[in-house]
Amino acid sequence: MVILSALSSVLTGRDSRSLSTPAVVAGRVLYYGLLGLAVSTLILPIIIVIGISLSPTQSQAFPPSGISLRWYQEFLVSSFFDPFFFVSLPIAVTTATISTVLGILAAYVVVRREVPFENEVVMYFISPLIIPPAIIALALMITLNFNFLGFVPTFAKLVVGHVVITIPYTFLTAMTAIESVDTELVEGARNLGASKFQAFRKVTLPLMKSGVVSGFLLAFILSFTDSLLALFLSSGTSTTLPVEMFLFLQYESSPLVAATATVQILLVLVLVLLIGRLVGFKAVTVDT
Repeated sequence: MVILSALSSVLTGRDSRSLSTPAVVAGRVLYYGLLGLAVSTLILPIIIVIGISLSPTQSQAFPPSGISLRWYQEFLVSSFFDPFFFVSLPIAVTTATISTVLGILAAYVVVRREVPFENEVVMYFISPLIIPPAIIALALMITLNFNFLGFVPTFAKLVVGHVVITIPYTFLTAMTAIESVDTELVEGARNLGASKFQAFRKVTLPLMKSGVVSGFLLAFILSFTDSLLALFLSSGTSTTLPVEMFLFLQYESSPLVAATATVQILLVLVLVLLIGRLVGFKAVTVDT
């Protein structure tokens, strides 16, 4: 308890003079220890992957013996290029768009309308967070591979599967954002002659922009980096990048995989920075 109290004091910035010196030291040690653990488990692996991708040789040793863009050039002509730009990227954009729209519509009905079994409806939309992903993937594979669904292309099957696993995030972020919108503003727009749709489009939607952006970004990243569900639903004509990388590692090993992973990281980072530039990082996180 003494350590927790000291840690709370350090984290919240409260006056720690009432605590004993050992308690303050212990709290700071725990705080910086946890911070170091976070850095070592989240940031250090990324640094290692980027370092390996710059290796001029076939070796995946870290640190590399030199710096070269050889493996990035290899990526442009490798088997990873097409899955990256023509499979995973379009699927992620399509998934994020559909999941965001469905999440907004469902959240709006739950928050602004009187629906029966409201708690059950909410549980329905967040159930993919509770059910193990392998079970969801297996169920979707069996369902989408029925004979009468044989005409459905693999691209559409992957989009459907990814919408299932991403809609809880878009639904929850949209619901939180809608709840933060002052209903008096909507009622004011209605009193001035706006229809329900116009009030939603011109008042509610702009004010919940942060939730929409957050949900879209989460859905995009989850879809773009998914490997488990894609393993069950991919086919020879539409194999996502994570699946292609997994299959590659079964038989080969080279810095090419690290270079491909680094390109993935850079793409997500650029997207995050772009979102931050357009709406601001504070806006993205304020409602969530």
